[in-house]
Amino acid sequence: MDSTSREDLASPGPGDVVDEPGFADVAAVMAVKHLDDAKSRLAASRASEPTDMHRALVLAMMRDTLEAVTAAGIGHVLVVSPDDDVLLAARAAGARGLREASGPAGVEASQLLNHAFSQAAAAVRGHWPAARMVMMIQADLPAATAASLRSLVSAARGHREAVLTDRDGTGTTILVRDTAVSDPPRFGADSAAAHRGAGAVELDPGRVRWPDLRTDVDTAADLDAAAALGLGRYTAGALGRRSPADQRAAAAACRGQC
Repeated sequence: MDSTSREDLASPGPGDVVDEPGFADVAAVMAVKHLDDAKSRLAASRASEPTDMHRALVLAMMRDTLEAVTAAGIGHVLVVSPDDDVLLAARAAGARGLREASGPAGVEASQLLNHAFSQAAAAVRGHWPAARMVMMIQADLPAATAASLRSLVSAARGHREAVLTDRDGTGTTILVRDTAVSDPPRFGADSAAAHRGAGAVELDPGRVRWPDLRTDVDTAADLDAAAALGLGRYTAGALGRRSPADQRAAAAACRGQC
């Protein structure tokens, strides 16, 4: 780890401003735990995996999620975390890195996540006052695609708050809200119902669309489900596999001669 300062970690990256029509008014934020504490259920379900490999996998999933967000043309991207490696990776991907402020003592982990998302949303209002929508997106969507994200943001327009649930319909993978909304989000157990109860409109309640954006990874089974959809290049690399993009590139290079 080098001696990168907090100011360097918090400075804007080269991808801070995107002129994609229709998405320049959107900011995406992610909240990522310290890598030593992140994805404990995934670590437990892959108990034979060394700690450094688990850290690398968590970071890879975040990088794939970031890559999809950036490729979607989202105007601004911010990652909040207490982990220097996470902030450096975010900065390298063209996002702004924000060091997570200490949350209230003695609260459960889900509330710390909501505290971090609130901190990120406040930073969006301060750094990018022209942003009109903030997308709070989980950082463990390794199958996410830019096309799905563009479609989802378009569907969320016109709603003060809109929620996308996970595969089983109980959790939340993405919450899109007007930047003027300052109430803490409600990520955690049964968050889909909590967000709906707070007034968020559920996008695609039949859970037909955007399977890639619904497949967050908390267990080895979730990772298998994401792999079936097609992993991003960083997650595939961390697992020693080829991503769909790599497979297509290899096939094109062969041109029928392999």
